[in-house]
Amino acid sequence: MAARSWYVLTDGNRSGPFTDEQFREQIAQGRVTAETLVWADPMKEWARAADVTVPGLNLPGQPPALGGIRGPLVATGGQPGPAFSTALRTWPLFGRSLLLVIGQVLVIPSPWTTTSFYRWFVAELRLPNGKAVAFVGRPGDIWYIFMLSALCGFAGAIHYGVQVLLAPLSALFFLIIIRWFFANLTWEGRTEPLRFTGSYWGLLGWSLLGWISLITIIGWAWVITAMTRWICRHVEGSSKQVSFIGTGWGVLWRMLAFVLACCFIIPIPWVMSWYTRWFVSQFCLTARV
Repeated sequence: MAARSWYVLTDGNRSGPFTDEQFREQIAQGRVTAETLVWADPMKEWARAADVTVPGLNLPGQPPALGGIRGPLVATGGQPGPAFSTALRTWPLFGRSLLLVIGQVLVIPSPWTTTSFYRWFVAELRLPNGKAVAFVGRPGDIWYIFMLSALCGFAGAIHYGVQVLLAPLSALFFLIIIRWFFANLTWEGRTEPLRFTGSYWGLLGWSLLGWISLITIIGWAWVITAMTRWICRHVEGSSKQVSFIGTGWGVLWRMLAFVLACCFIIPIPWVMSWYTRWFVSQFCLTARV
């Protein structure tokens, strides 16, 4: 049998790829147990290592099959699989992010700075199926929505209470932008535009929950994680499903490290690149269930 590239899922964190020999070493060292979820092409979904039947890779003393792994998959955020990656470089990311913020603050340039950022960022994505993806939205499509959204953000900076009061409007603008964004993604072989089918009330609920979670100091990380998974579940129009398998703890400690590094100013471009690369790698492309 031809050599495979193996991926291992432990506590919601994916590692790999590993060669057959490296995978055997993982088993010998106890890092891969009978219950560890593993995946290699062309497996349709992740499976317990105990259920893998490739010669030489079976674990001794395998427990009987437990009749599926739906429970662990739900706990880790959906259907793990081949991951997204990005070819972005540190300084272009920092410069374009700075330009994006300036556009939001000045309001009027926001449609152009935001659209430009989307085009650049999407072009730097690397899909696991090898297809090139591009963003074809234009600044004039929904220019007024970008300006109104920027105004809401500007007004919300005045006081925390103003942000909460503007949450219904902000959620509406965010919903329009999300639908526009996915509808303008294009790739080789696309047969129909992507659609975001999430409801306004669902998005508003997540927004309000996010504001409430700030009271808990750390709860926002889990809200962001759950909201991202919700958004992924409501993207339709393709035979593939995008899943987010990042965890609340993963988001929290990395964001805290990012904020701490920002206090020293100089490391900002590098920690921004580090965090962005990790976040992108938490998105997977799998067969739609």
